[in-house]
Amino acid sequence: MSKTAPAGLLQLYRQILRAHASVLPPPLRVMGNSYAKEEFRRHRDAKTTPAQWSAFVQEWQRYLSMLRGNADLPEGSGDIPEDVLQSLSAEQKAQLARLQEEAARAREEILSGAPRET
Repeated sequence: MSKTAPAGLLQLYRQILRAHASVLPPPLRVMGNSYAKEEFRRHRDAKTTPAQWSAFVQEWQRYLSMLRGNADLPEGSGDIPEDVLQSLSAEQKAQLARLQEEAARAREEILSGAPRET
């Protein structure tokens, strides 16, 4: 981890992977693990400020709470709050759109029972 990374970041990452293993079906687990790995690595390798680390950790902790089923969130469906959407960069919005498309494809695969085309 970078010198400015919070001390418990690796622990948070491991907790997320364990939560994925316990609550997500295999196709979503693979996608979730891959996404988490990419995001944690991207932040680790970037020049992330303490304020950015704080926001990063806070959002991943919210996600972990949601996975564990003990989230105290008004948007229980997983919807992203409007203020968060507005704060995203164009690159982040594009990445979110790709993630939503991938999640929709995975959902269809799970519901149909058909293997996914690659």
